[in-house]
Amino acid sequence: MKIYLLIVLAVLLVSCEKVIQLKPADKQDKYVIEGTITNEPGTCSVLISKTKNFDDDNTFNGVSGAVVKIENNGNSITLPETSMGVYKTSAINGTPGQTYRLTATVNGETFTATSTMQDPIPFLDFYLKPKDFDSLRTVAYVKYKDSAEIKNYYWFELFVNDKRQDNYSLANDDFTTGQVINSGVIFQNTTKNRAKDIKRGDKLGVEMHSIDASVYLYLFSLTGAKGSGNNAAPANPISNITGGALGYFSAHTTQRKSLIIP
Repeated sequence: MKIYLLIVLAVLLVSCEKVIQLKPADKQDKYVIEGTITNEPGTCSVLISKTKNFDDDNTFNGVSGAVVKIENNGNSITLPETSMGVYKTSAINGTPGQTYRLTATVNGETFTATSTMQDPIPFLDFYLKPKDFDSLRTVAYVKYKDSAEIKNYYWFELFVNDKRQDNYSLANDDFTTGQVINSGVIFQNTTKNRAKDIKRGDKLGVEMHSIDASVYLYLFSLTGAKGSGNNAAPANPISNITGGALGYFSAHTTQRKSLIIP
């Protein structure tokens, strides 16, 4: 079975459970597009690859030779290919409140997506309670002040010693509009290699992204992409990219905090 494989190990949702219908994964190969533009300079990138067999390894299967553009307010920037399947530019960075359009043409096929960059939300603290340290599964906490002005969606990417982890956390403000939030995020060694256990002195990091609804839906739906057990077939996550590709395009703000495990 062909599927875009991204293993999601933990998702934190501070909202009611949502029912999302996933389409069964197609057997044919598909392009996978992962695009981001942030409010930071030098961070606009688009990765293009092809789907792999579900049981294959998770190495990047880059696709070369695509034409990739980002458009905003009548301006268009073409992203150069910096390595196979990786397209990056430092010529632009995003502005909160602005909408960005991605166009990727790959072997005669054209894929598009739009995303609106949300205003940054105050990221107040990132901390660890001593009782929550564990070498296999450590819970740290993010503290932030939700805005009551708009509907907010959050994506927390996690790092151990500056290495991005496969798992991440999501949140929205269905029941926390305008409040100060303290939420746990999980750092864990999901491999059988005990040398990768979390230990005292390790650096834990988190990137807080304010994302739009379509990106939240995509990331949320990834939790069902692998199948739900009982011989259920894997399903494709809900992409905001039109034209038949998998993946996502996200214009979002980024804030970072880190701590050292005492």
